[in-house]
Amino acid sequence: MYADQHHTLPQDWTLTYGTSFTYVNNRNTQNYDLPEMQGNDLHGRIREYTYNVYAGFDKAFNSQWTLSASATLEYYQMQDYRKWAVYPTLQLNYMPSASHILQLSFSSDKTYPDYWTLSGATSYLNGYNESLGNPFLRPYTDYNVDLTYILKSKYIFQASYSYTPDYFMQTVYLDSDRLKALYNWQNWDYTQDLSFTAILPFKAGSWWDSRLTLQATLKHDKASAYYDAPFNQKQWVGVGHWTHTFQLCRQPNLKMEVTAFGQTKSIQGSYDIQPVAFVDAALRYTFAKDKAMLQLKGSDLFNTMNPKTEVRNGAQHLDMNTRSYMQSITLSFSYRFGGYKKKEVKEVDTSRFGN
Repeated sequence: MYADQHHTLPQDWTLTYGTSFTYVNNRNTQNYDLPEMQGNDLHGRIREYTYNVYAGFDKAFNSQWTLSASATLEYYQMQDYRKWAVYPTLQLNYMPSASHILQLSFSSDKTYPDYWTLSGATSYLNGYNESLGNPFLRPYTDYNVDLTYILKSKYIFQASYSYTPDYFMQTVYLDSDRLKALYNWQNWDYTQDLSFTAILPFKAGSWWDSRLTLQATLKHDKASAYYDAPFNQKQWVGVGHWTHTFQLCRQPNLKMEVTAFGQTKSIQGSYDIQPVAFVDAALRYTFAKDKAMLQLKGSDLFNTMNPKTEVRNGAQHLDMNTRSYMQSITLSFSYRFGGYKKKEVKEVDTSRFGN
């Protein structure tokens, strides 16, 4: 249930406020047919309550300065876990001229674990791998600060920092007592990123349109209570993404698109992820007054998007070499009838119901 209100006030002030209440009553059941698994059946129930009130405003001080700010006060309860929290947001824009725009933003938000994980269920993937739920998993809050400079409405330079205490994601742990690999969810101390990004578009006449995105990120993942294998990792990660569109000819309308991506060594919790890259290319023929399109596309042309992951953490020693073979060639045809436009429909969020 929710209620929202919006007011337009004198001198370019806009005021918004509201409240909401969410209640969840979730039940999970897991039964085993094998006689040796009897007694491991699971019947779980979760009750979850979320109350919040929020208020915010927008203000245009003049043609150069605009400010938007809001804050949400929330009370959250799940079983015996209770927490009061405040989630502020801020957006400050400064535009001294049409060629120079400076933006400062701060945001905060919460991410909840899915209900199947909270049930504490165990899925037996095979004789050596198990997927474990965690009924003690808690939501995490992420805080983000971005400083963005836009030059001539096309060149973008950004410095960002994010801090996420109690972060969680699924990772693998090698059981010290059994010959098992456990895929599990645990709350970490935190994850934090410091990033610098540049987006550089380039055009040569009407035949070449490209965009280069470069990013350097300092990642830091820490979990001091992760079984008997705590981790505290830092790593600089470089990412490059370059897209090209070539207008080969206009009659017929023939275009070629090439995309290249590369990432240096990265981390993810206790994982060390080796460098990955890919190159995609597509030849696109548009005809029938741009209603019909025939496309030949090659994905991961050099079959290089196969990340190798390593865990070297105390007694933990694990190699995962994913050979997914994403290399493919696809021929597709599409035709748009009349003035058809895909209808936008708000989908129901079912992300927390996944396994």
